[in-house]
Amino acid sequence: MPTSPTPCAVPWWVERAETLLASKASSTLDLGALWELFERFSFLQENVEPDLLLLDVRARPELQALWGALEARAHSVTEALDAAGDDLAQQLRAGDLAPARFRERWEGLGFTEAADRASTAADDWLEGLLRISRITTGQNRPPFGQVNLASRAQRISDFLSLTSPEQHDTVYDLGCGNGKFAITVAASCSARVKGVEYGQTYVESARRNGERFALPNLEFIHADVRDVDLSDGTAFYLYFPFWGEVAHAVARTLGDLARARDITVYASGPRHDYGEHFLEQVSQGALCLAPQRRDFADVMLLRSAAFA
Repeated sequence: MPTSPTPCAVPWWVERAETLLASKASSTLDLGALWELFERFSFLQENVEPDLLLLDVRARPELQALWGALEARAHSVTEALDAAGDDLAQQLRAGDLAPARFRERWEGLGFTEAADRASTAADDWLEGLLRISRITTGQNRPPFGQVNLASRAQRISDFLSLTSPEQHDTVYDLGCGNGKFAITVAASCSARVKGVEYGQTYVESARRNGERFALPNLEFIHADVRDVDLSDGTAFYLYFPFWGEVAHAVARTLGDLARARDITVYASGPRHDYGEHFLEQVSQGALCLAPQRRDFADVMLLRSAAFA
């Protein structure tokens, strides 16, 4: 007795594509929601290999229309995201969005972690504006350097609240990567902000982003941090950008600065081969630790001991 042909298995991407196509219209979504949707479309498009897609369509010809609809919707989401970002960039360039108001915009969205993805509404809004994915790969790392991991919005907010940078201050983002922290801080306050980055691809991306907003208080420096004159800095932000010898050298430099004048160091990262170098400056009397805070137990807040 002849057997019935075995039906072709439904490809893994089909259900995801149907879910994305059922999402709300782009015109009804704000910047953060558009960025979340953009990332979901991008993930699907980047993880369906063309050769395998061709095989899927040959086995199930009706999938050709589904993939075409997916690409068309992804294009409309991208256009809406670009338009929303360009509108905000124009407000910043024209001075119509003051630093305090800009900060209120993203902080007001909140820092509650989404149930199904490692992000918050504030992070989606900032990353949508900057078109910066939280983790960036594909850049060759220097010795003792780390993969670029964009700072979380809650940490940026925490830094701003603790340091209250003003026009006379200079904030350094050491190992700034694609510039999320530096650009956000420069748009949120009147202080001078300088991002230092060794990776050329990262700093080029940061500069392109910065140019969109024409922030007069923002600068990106392409250099080994050990070769940069940090003497004008009043606040320093480090999100575990390097370890080992580089971290040791930077901690010594900041310790020397702390002996000469009042500075604040906001350093996040593991204690071993990173934080221990800053703690060495504490033991030597250059810096002192602020009381550990419950919400950010992995952040060391250090200030000049002589001025504390």
